[in-house]
Amino acid sequence: MNDMTLVERNVDTENIKIAAEKVQVYYGDTHAIKDVNVEIQENTVTAFIGPSGCGKSTLLRMIAGLEEITEGTVSIGARDVTRMDPSLRGVAMVFQTYALYPHMTVKENMGFGLKMNGHPKAEIEEKVAEATRILKLEDYLARKPSALSGGQRQ
Repeated sequence: MNDMTLVERNVDTENIKIAAEKVQVYYGDTHAIKDVNVEIQENTVTAFIGPSGCGKSTLLRMIAGLEEITEGTVSIGARDVTRMDPSLRGVAMVFQTYALYPHMTVKENMGFGLKMNGHPKAEIEEKVAEATRILKLEDYLARKPSALSGGQRQ
C-alpha cells in the first residue's frame, strides 16, 4: 500500500461497509496506487497512516468517487460504486484544509452541499439541526468563519 498503514478499531467482521479490491491508479506512467485491498467495517473508526505522497488521500478520494480508478472495484455495502457518480454514493469527506465560504454562516456552510444537490429546505434544516446537536455547535450557527478558531472551523 505504498508505505501506508490501515488502523481500525471496534471491528465487526460480519458487516463490511466499504471495500476496495485490487485497486490500481495510474497517472500517465506513474503507478500511484498499487493493488490495494481494503475492507472497512461498519461502526469503526479507520485511519490511513503514512508519509506524504503514499496514496492516503488518493484512496479516500477513490472511495468518495472524486478520483478515477484505473483498475479494480470499490463497493459500499452491497453496491459496486466504482463507476457511480460521487453524488449517488452517500459518502462525504472532511478535508484537513477546510473550505468554508467566508460570506456564509456556520449553518449556511453546513447545509450548502445539500442545497446544491437539490434537497428540500425542510430536509436541509432537519439534517443541519441533527448535525448541530451531535457536534454541539448550537452556539456557533450564526457566526461566520472569521469569528471561529481554527479548531472550530474544522
